[in-house]
Amino acid sequence: MAIHKKRAGRVLLEFLTIMLIGLTPVASGLLIIALQVDRKHLEAAEKSALEALERIETVIETLHTSSSKVLSLAELACDKAMPRLRVEVVSEPNLRSLVLLRENRAYCSTQHGESEIIIDPGTFHNQKLLLAAGNQVTPDSPVLYYRLQEYPFGVLSLTNGLLLQQMISAIKEPATVIVQFGTAYLSETGIVEDMNHTNINEQYLQVVSHKHGFIVHSGFADGSTWQEVRSNMLASAPSLLLVGIITSAFVYWSLFSRRNRKP
Repeated sequence: MAIHKKRAGRVLLEFLTIMLIGLTPVASGLLIIALQVDRKHLEAAEKSALEALERIETVIETLHTSSSKVLSLAELACDKAMPRLRVEVVSEPNLRSLVLLRENRAYCSTQHGESEIIIDPGTFHNQKLLLAAGNQVTPDSPVLYYRLQEYPFGVLSLTNGLLLQQMISAIKEPATVIVQFGTAYLSETGIVEDMNHTNINEQYLQVVSHKHGFIVHSGFADGSTWQEVRSNMLASAPSLLLVGIITSAFVYWSLFSRRNRKP
């Protein structure tokens, strides 16, 4: 009776050993899939953020260049400066309009002509950038203002927020990108009213523009990593199970062969 119990215990131990060895490649394969998806999402979030940063910096640089070209016109009356302002607006695709400033008063605009509007520098992030939900001309379309100031003279350059939205949307990586200008946020769908309700918690990262101070946020929605891991696991499961079965069969054959060779 003791011999039968000993033999049964040995058979059970061999069975469990074979099962564990057979499951090892399956578990390893699933772990590798999860790590690969996590790394893929991290790389996508980083690439998306850096690409958005580069594209928007390029737009802002064109605004700066245009503003620098016309800054000296702020010494002139509006009717004298307007022809050159309009030429600059027409020649630069990223530029929607130009506004001349004198002692923080917007007195000449390519859209409105002569005006008298007080500009508060404190509303601009780093006293340079302001993202607004719209203005009088396009109340439902975001506008990005770039402010160049050499007091008492200055220039406001405006670009259409839709242009920035299109740039964000054109990024091929699947990560969600949100660009922050001070306390305002812009995504590919428009102004983000509440960043706290934005779901980009997985593989989240942020990149700061050292030139202009805006921030690019990038990441994936909760559960997106698991969804892709699950999909890849289901696709790879038959192959992994086959490897596990072959491994178990090989181990079983090795044990069986060794047992038969014993005298």
